[in-house]
Amino acid sequence: MKVLVIYASECRNEVERLRGEIAKRFGRQTVLRMNSRDRNIEKKRIRIRHLWHHDAVRMIKAADMIIYAVSENSAQNENVDWELKKALAYDKYIVCYRVTPDASINDRLYSFDKNIKERTCLADIVEDEEKLFEIIKGFNNNDYIHLMNKDYDVSVLLEQYKIFSDSAEKLVTRRQSMNSFYLSANTALITIGATVFALSEGDNMISKLIIVIALSVPGLLLNISWLKILKSYFINNRGKMKVLSMMEKHLAASLYDAEWKAMKNRYSKERYVSFTESEKKLPQVFIVFYTLADIAAIILLLSLIV
Repeated sequence: MKVLVIYASECRNEVERLRGEIAKRFGRQTVLRMNSRDRNIEKKRIRIRHLWHHDAVRMIKAADMIIYAVSENSAQNENVDWELKKALAYDKYIVCYRVTPDASINDRLYSFDKNIKERTCLADIVEDEEKLFEIIKGFNNNDYIHLMNKDYDVSVLLEQYKIFSDSAEKLVTRRQSMNSFYLSANTALITIGATVFALSEGDNMISKLIIVIALSVPGLLLNISWLKILKSYFINNRGKMKVLSMMEKHLAASLYDAEWKAMKNRYSKERYVSFTESEKKLPQVFIVFYTLADIAAIILLLSLIV
């Protein structure tokens, strides 16, 4: 269980006290913060903004829970807004803890609900510190997930574990098939565009450019869809791994947990890169390609028309 606190500098002292209390109750390893090396280069990190962004993203990715310390001016703080944006992008569970009573919560955390026709907060909001600790404890103990029944047979649990583990493997297979489909679709679009462009009459440049634009637009939509489906597979797979990990705690060995810790070992010479992060690069490359092709075609088309 890893907790990261996002806050504005005005409430630094209160956040330090809160971090200390969390560490006292749940262990020092629970609280994510800059190490000594990072603190030594604090001034440099202020001068070179992208270094701070890199550190923040690294911690947000590592966190299981984000605590947003809501203070008087935190809603207008650009750094807080950027960190919350990243936390939402990585689907992190966020809890808003009001350090200052009645302080405004960043608009980033609100979304319009079409069903009830009003804005709703994407995060939990607490004003009592003990309530915050109860949420951390429940999240740490997986109390929000009802998994085990009171009376269960270990042999039956093992069979369920095998079935669920098999479903996780099948998910990977479906994911690979989906990637092959999108890769083939992109290849087909590019091949069609290149073939039509090469075989059409040389003087009819306007028609060629229109074809490029006509193919690049569905190409963009195709790869945006690919990215969204990859995100859905990632969330689904993460949920399955969470459930399998919880089931293993009632069996002889926690194999998935051990494998994960081995891959994430900070002393390993090889840095672990998630499969999803690698997969996302391909549709992102196609999106850049189609965007540049579209822009170039539009510019050339306008120059020929004008």
